[in-house]
Amino acid sequence: MTNVEKNKDLFAPPFCETVETFIAPIPIFKFETTNSLRIGGGWKYFNQLKVIQKNNDSYVEVIMSPSKLLSSSKTHGKSCLLRAEMNLENILKQRLPYSKLDMSEPHIMGIVNINGDSFYKNSQKMDYGSVKKTFEKMQRFGASIIDLGGESTRPGSKKISASEEKDRVIQIIQSLKEHNYKSLISLDTRNFSTMKKGYRKGVDIINDITGFNDKKKIDFVSKNKTPIVVMHMQRDPENMQKNPKYNFAPIDIYKFFQKKINELIDMGVDLANIVIDPGIGFGKNKFHNLDILRNLSLFHSLGVPILIGLSRKSLIEELTIDNFKSRGINKLSVSPSKRLSGSIAFAMHAINNGVQIIRTHDVLETNQALICQRALI
Repeated sequence: MTNVEKNKDLFAPPFCETVETFIAPIPIFKFETTNSLRIGGGWKYFNQLKVIQKNNDSYVEVIMSPSKLLSSSKTHGKSCLLRAEMNLENILKQRLPYSKLDMSEPHIMGIVNINGDSFYKNSQKMDYGSVKKTFEKMQRFGASIIDLGGESTRPGSKKISASEEKDRVIQIIQSLKEHNYKSLISLDTRNFSTMKKGYRKGVDIINDITGFNDKKKIDFVSKNKTPIVVMHMQRDPENMQKNPKYNFAPIDIYKFFQKKINELIDMGVDLANIVIDPGIGFGKNKFHNLDILRNLSLFHSLGVPILIGLSRKSLIEELTIDNFKSRGINKLSVSPSKRLSGSIAFAMHAINNGVQIIRTHDVLETNQALICQRALI
């Protein structure tokens, strides 16, 4: 587990060339203070920043106000001040509409797995009738987006052929599009040929766990102005959980997205069509996942909407078993069917950090928690 020293002083002035500097707003509600700033034109505000600096393999964290960040940066020169201003602007600027969705409000993405190998059996729907029924129920319960995937990418899963994946999803997508549903259809695929076929059948969003690691994919979504979800994953589903390693996961993943967003824009992808997903559980162990979740607001300084998928994942099982062990109880497993409460707790944590899209198997329950929480604001 990486040690980030909480201190009153940074290694060096913010954004100077000798260190790497990263900033994360500390989210609050508007009523908690006066003169607060708005995160991405959304529902969360801030008046303090967590400033993290990396010097070789050492990290330090300092809390400071935005004005202090700017004045401290200015002492080291105009270029440092400019970098500080750009990072702050990325946090503050209103997020553009994403595939017709208003990103100043949180959204729910429902999950439908059109395969028989996903880790949560209740999400497995193998025929058009059951997919349609689930789709309509998720739409009724408040899903802005419904993510359809033909390939299981759970840890240890084997890759299937693109033709098998297309056989599972394409005809179902075509049939769903005939109903003109309000909920957007997202296609969860890492295969280029499936992306192309899905686009031709009218999918609204393409969600790629490999983070658009192929220039052919990027060129395709650029030319067709297709909204995308770019996820971070270390290695492949088959081996991603075999001793994953990071220097400090939130910063390593932030830098991956920083480079990837620049690549996408350089190849013509509109900024408004980019959503990022840190990929909880995809090549991350318990400590990596928790570090990411504790530093979620860091990703706002990339200037694009964030998606988080934690629904019924093994992190919830690990934490539950740890707690039982601490109380002297030998609990060996917590099945996906018993992980709803943890899923909702993490979803609300993400919402309270200003995350714009929550990916979940449980649309009604997640939306109900969101509705009740927001009624108190």
